Amino acid sequence: MNHSSQERAPQAQQPGPYGQAPAPAETVIHVPNKRLRRYDKAAPGEPTTTVQQAGPGTQDQPLAYVHVPQDAPKGGRRTRPPFTVSGPNGEPLSSVRSVGDGVYEVYGGDGAPIGRITRRAGRILPWPRRVQWSVEPVQGGGALVGEVGTSKAWAVFVLISPLYFVLWAVMAAQGALWLLLGEKSEAKKEAAWEMEPPTWTRWRWDSEPDAAIEYQTGRKYRLASARLDHRLAYAQAVLHVWDRA
Repeated sequence: MNHSSQERAPQAQQPGPYGQAPAPAETVIHVPNKRLRRYDKAAPGEPTTTVQQAGPGTQDQPLAYVHVPQDAPKGGRRTRPPFTVSGPNGEPLSSVRSVGDGVYEVYGGDGAPIGRITRRAGRILPWPRRVQWSVEPVQGGGALVGEVGTSKAWAVFVLISPLYFVLWAVMAAQGALWLLLGEKSEAKKEAAWEMEPPTWTRWRWDSEPDAAIEYQTGRKYRLASARLDHRLAYAQAVLHVWDRA
């Protein structure tokens, strides 16, 4: 793999090629998602995206590289294309394969299974249900479960949605007017305004009150458990942020 253009992370932060990632008890990572939705446009040999260390003084140092085959079919949210994750020096960390219906098997760099990640779709009827993610390590210990958005945030979102659609219609009309006048830049500004649904997600074990993985905004994840296999955390972060792409 060609990673010569990327900075290398300090050795203390690098996951081992086959074992659990020897990372600190708490780490903040950033997973840019723009290239995920255009994975078929990535240059040969270059990673599709990078798992970066976030936080003061880290300078977005790479922790892992994500590779999606350019010819992989686009399967949608329930069947993402397969991808592999390698360390800063190209060492294999994990591979992720969809088995359908929102279920993904995760394998270590040696090909041994290390866990399963499941996305349960949200719905409105017959009763509302949030999107739910679960991470099940193969060695046991229970599943990490996280639901996208809090109940209160979704209630507020539903209440103000009618107002948003009215404002969106006004902005769309203004954008169309600017476009007719030949002002494409102004039209783009009007079209860019949108209201995002709640995204705060906290993964936790039933046996522990604190979150092991936490996502708030900005494609950044806080990994806050010493027992967390960071290979699974990286795979979950990629799948989760892919939903935001």
